[in-house]
Amino acid sequence: MDNGRREARSKRKARQMRQRRMQTVVGIALAVLIVLALRALFFTADRRAGSAEEDPGISSVGAEDAQEAPGMVNEDDGFGEDLPEAILPEEPEELMPGYYDEALLGRYEAFSALHPELSEEDVYWMVGCDLDKPGYEDIRPVADPESLLVLVNKHFYLPQDYTPPDLINVGNTQMRAEAGEAVLEMISAAAAEGHNLWSQSGYRSYGVQSNLFSQYSARDGEAVAETYSARPGHSEHQTGLATDLNTITDAFGGTPEGIWAAENCWRFGLIVRYTNENTDIVLYRPEPWHIRYIGVEAAKRMHDEGIISFEEYWVKYVSHPLG
Repeated sequence: MDNGRREARSKRKARQMRQRRMQTVVGIALAVLIVLALRALFFTADRRAGSAEEDPGISSVGAEDAQEAPGMVNEDDGFGEDLPEAILPEEPEELMPGYYDEALLGRYEAFSALHPELSEEDVYWMVGCDLDKPGYEDIRPVADPESLLVLVNKHFYLPQDYTPPDLINVGNTQMRAEAGEAVLEMISAAAAEGHNLWSQSGYRSYGVQSNLFSQYSARDGEAVAETYSARPGHSEHQTGLATDLNTITDAFGGTPEGIWAAENCWRFGLIVRYTNENTDIVLYRPEPWHIRYIGVEAAKRMHDEGIISFEEYWVKYVSHPLG
């Protein structure tokens, strides 16, 4: 596990611990308030019962004299007795994250046993997007291909006949309108700072991706091809929301343009989809040139919260929205 990922997980665990401490404090405070309210209720009931049993011949003045002075406690008031067990408040249950699914408990336990280094929260969201299963096993169709937040990977696929409805030209390629406009805005901002970026491979149809994957598999073998190319239907390029920048080489990530894109793309609603930090999540080798549009709000949240993969964001804020 590299330093970037360990640091991101440490930040999440620290945030989770703070949340749990706050939940514990709130739970204790509520328990104390319940106990006090119940004792006050029993005290009032006991006093009323005692008044009803008084000698009816006592005058009103005598009755007033018989009352306790304010602030005094009678031994029969019940304050020294334990409350009945049935009405004692239960300890507050630990609050589970919104993306926890009790139906997946068995899978949570199995995945946690295989990966004891993961926090409970990491286990929940990883299982939530089928990362406990090998790639391309028990795959699922995406719910809404046209969503700007659609998750397409080795576990979720697009229909064979899906074509984005609003493609526009972006340089020598095409992208969906909102995504393409964001890329053009980023390219302009980079140019203003002396960096030359361009979009060179955006939308690809199912058929084009099928031909590419077949060529790579014939050349390198299917197992190797799957580390850098998607099977047809599983490519983000078919969404029209992704594009490749400049040159498709590992060296691009170390160039001034590649560094600038990685540090600034979130401001335009874009993310570098496949990085050194999330290889074991996305199941592809790093591609510093491949950027994906998810919208400014989502990209900013990933940046601010240190979320290193779109899979995690999707489970927490799309599939199981937390607000």
